[in-house]
Amino acid sequence: MDYAGLNGLFTSVLMMLSISELGFGSALVYSMYKPIAEADNEKVCALLNFYKKVYRIVGCVILTLGLAILPFIRSFINGEVPTDINVYVLYLVFLLNTVIGYFAFAYKSALLTASQRVDISNKIIIYVNLAMYGTQLAVLWFLKDYMAYVVLSPAFTVLTNIVQSVVVDKLYPQYKCRGTIEKSELKEIYKNVFALMGEKIGATVLLSTDTIVISSTLGLTAVACYNNYYMIISAVRNLVMVIFESIRPSVGNSMVTESIEKNYRDFCKISALFLWIFGFCSISMICLFQPFMRIWVGEEYLLSTVTVIMFGVYFFGWKMLDVLALYRDAAGMWWYGKSRPYIVSILNIIGDIFLVRFFGLDGVVFATLFTSVCMSYPWLLGSLFKRYFKDKPWDYLKQLARQCVIVIAAGLITYFLCSYIITGYSFVKFVVRVIMCVVVPNGIFMFTIGRNKDVHELISKLTKGLI
Repeated sequence: MDYAGLNGLFTSVLMMLSISELGFGSALVYSMYKPIAEADNEKVCALLNFYKKVYRIVGCVILTLGLAILPFIRSFINGEVPTDINVYVLYLVFLLNTVIGYFAFAYKSALLTASQRVDISNKIIIYVNLAMYGTQLAVLWFLKDYMAYVVLSPAFTVLTNIVQSVVVDKLYPQYKCRGTIEKSELKEIYKNVFALMGEKIGATVLLSTDTIVISSTLGLTAVACYNNYYMIISAVRNLVMVIFESIRPSVGNSMVTESIEKNYRDFCKISALFLWIFGFCSISMICLFQPFMRIWVGEEYLLSTVTVIMFGVYFFGWKMLDVLALYRDAAGMWWYGKSRPYIVSILNIIGDIFLVRFFGLDGVVFATLFTSVCMSYPWLLGSLFKRYFKDKPWDYLKQLARQCVIVIAAGLITYFLCSYIITGYSFVKFVVRVIMCVVVPNGIFMFTIGRNKDVHELISKLTKGLI
């Protein structure tokens, strides 16, 4: 549990340092949509060249900041650490894994995103990660050496970026790092980066400060318990994001070429589809978290049922917020509502520090849930409708409310069936619960949300595209 706690802590610390990227990636990808659509190769090359320089500067900044906090790493940990681990050396390996990507062709992945070929990037990451996890598993199994396990991560990070670079060079030989960006274009990019800086800080604070606060107040075991649950949430998120990211370039292209009316209709369809997906995932988490954790790590490392429910609600709200952010990013509307991430971040930090003293882990999860969802969603929704759709969001909110009621009803029915009919804990009963979670909520969604003609059409298109 202490190894897992260290892993989660250092990942969060380095995520905080990655704030220095400031959103250049999103701003550059947005800037590439139009020149790629218009086959303006020289502008794309200039943007790519600028992106390369920015990434190298960011890598140097993260390395410098990372080395600067090295002497203070031990103060982030409340309690003892494993005797066979030098926390300073371990931190340096994590720092290397974070920094090395900025120097090893990571900037070229922007071309795959902007040209609507995220599927290629996803496949590369999946294949390399499978190889990495298989190798790490073998190292743990045969060598029982945690440091050897950790050292493999930087090597595979380099491999991922090299493979992406080779594929990009083969697919897009016309794009090379050359040329300079016009001052007017550069001014627009810096404006977007300044606005995105808040989004970057906000997202990083919400994901990282929880772990740092837990480690410094409750210790590494508490971090490990928290991260055991959060690792499952992240794994589900990554699976869902394969679908989510596959439509991001299409949405970006549509925002540039189609009318506002068509984009609003598409927004409603996409929102309904992902509400179905996120609802299913959240219901499954609430129903399956505890029995899975009993099988995996044991009864003594379970969190409370209240925490599990908050995790499920947080995931649902967090991912529905991503639907709004998808259209906000595609429209390049980062400038509007730029103060929101700073306010949310400050309140989240205050909430974490204050509530952890009275409610422990439950207080940290509640602070994150309240600030990231309850505050951010209405703010971002109002900004999107006011600035882009030029309308009041009441019709959309009515649709969303009806669909959320369906999700809650499906969740209550599924939870009742899993908890009061399939009693006891064993692997076989866990499998039965999994089947129940797949069949019951999706069956309800199919006969409610899925009956909408537009949603059915979108599912068909997306399925054909993924196949």
